[in-house]
Amino acid sequence: MKTSPEKILQESPVHQKLNRDIVLKDLIDSERVNVAELQGLINNFLHPLESANILEKEEYKQLLGNIHEVLEIHQRLLSNLETTVTQDCALKVGNLFLTLAPKLKSIHITYCGNHPQAVCILDQYRDELNDFMERNGAISPGILVLTTSLSKPFRRLDKYSAMLQELERYTEKNHPDRGDTQRSIAVYREIADQCVSIRKQRELALQILTSGIKGWEGEELNSLGEILYVGSVTLANGTTSLDRRDRYFVLFPTTLLVLSISPRMSSFVYEGKLPLTGITIIQIEDTDEIRNTFEITGPMIENIFVFCATKEDQQRWIKLLTQEQTANSSLIKSSMTSRICSQQNGKQQIQAQQQQQQQQQQQQQQQQQQQQQQHHRSIMEHCSTLGIRTPWSIASLRPAPPFYTFKIFNKTDISLDLSSPRLCNERQFEEDAIILKVIEAYCLSVNARFTMHSGESTSMLEYDSHKMQEKVSLMNNCENWDFCTNRILLETVRTLKNQMTDLQSQMSLLTKQLDEERRSRLSLAATIKRSIGVMNGSVS
Repeated sequence: MKTSPEKILQESPVHQKLNRDIVLKDLIDSERVNVAELQGLINNFLHPLESANILEKEEYKQLLGNIHEVLEIHQRLLSNLETTVTQDCALKVGNLFLTLAPKLKSIHITYCGNHPQAVCILDQYRDELNDFMERNGAISPGILVLTTSLSKPFRRLDKYSAMLQELERYTEKNHPDRGDTQRSIAVYREIADQCVSIRKQRELALQILTSGIKGWEGEELNSLGEILYVGSVTLANGTTSLDRRDRYFVLFPTTLLVLSISPRMSSFVYEGKLPLTGITIIQIEDTDEIRNTFEITGPMIENIFVFCATKEDQQRWIKLLTQEQTANSSLIKSSMTSRICSQQNGKQQIQAQQQQQQQQQQQQQQQQQQQQQQHHRSIMEHCSTLGIRTPWSIASLRPAPPFYTFKIFNKTDISLDLSSPRLCNERQFEEDAIILKVIEAYCLSVNARFTMHSGESTSMLEYDSHKMQEKVSLMNNCENWDFCTNRILLETVRTLKNQMTDLQSQMSLLTKQLDEERRSRLSLAATIKRSIGVMNGSVS
């Protein structure tokens, strides 16, 4: 059997090289057009839009995303392609695409994740943006030009695998770039699929947040935090159960929300939610009957078996749930540690305040004693200047308490005001009356006991001495009684003041403990209420 000349021509190396050059030229030309369109979008529309006062600053940032990074990576790709073509050595286009794949993947994943939010902004300001685009030279309708231009990066990404496959088709089997070209086909197909998946994830999450959920009660969904992942699963109460239900899992930082689709496929329906801190994730090994399954258990819920569509979905859900549980447990530990530290700091502050109060009381006592001593000295000096003298007797050696001032209790020491002649006369009259009583008692006792006495002059001297001793002793006893009473009163007031300070500190500590107990009870009641709601949801 003979081969046709046309087939021989197609399989010849010259023909393959010619086709490879054509494919490579189309690749470079299309990339050059892509870069020019992105550059025109940024310079002609997006930069002027910033100063048009149509969007808020945050909205403008969300609309742009990281489009400048997208432009930069494609400019780099175009430059490397043009440099490779101009070289005389063997073309290594596949190796070039493999080298840029990690950076290009990271940039496009970020852009695709932000794009659904940019679409919402376009819908919100549709009329204003349409007028703006048409004023700046875009064809009518201007909003369509802006929408298609913002979606061009990931639409361009979808074409790379097909263009590389066409390039590999016309690459010789012994060409040094054939292996890298084949690997780059799979790599860029995977990047495009991952970007599509992320974009759908973001669109679904945005739809859940904005469209509302039937049967949802309580706080808004935004209060639960950012949606980390959304996916469809199948739930059952056992691995052999025939009652399997299609559900959507919506993962928040601390909560796993369970939703279903309404019968008309028009909205989501609330089915329940599970706190991540109260559940355990168990992976189930694949068997002939069950595959891609994991189990959710908890003390307040029945065991739930989750069936995923693929092995990748199963591993992704297990990884995400485990990561968030670990993050939440670390946050709880840190909050408990900070709470204990705050309690210890509060106790230390109370102790420091008590020590400070004790020091202040001691200083006040020392100041009072110093004032009393100074007052006593001033009294003695005042008495000495007036020439008041008292006869010495054995009673002068008796111990007496220190003098206390009456000014502490807002009283006036009348007995010490010696400058008033009226007070001095009254004191002398009182002393004379006391002396007369002593003399009378003494004379009566002497007449009863003694009928004779030796020496009238000697008895009179002894009588005068005894009279003075009794007088001094009586005055000392009166003064001692007054000072002892004042001292006891001071000590009583000081003791009551210390007890009152201790009672106040204990009351403040009990009040704090009572507030903490009340908050703990409210938190426990809320947890029990949520758990009962979860049980009712799972039973239904």
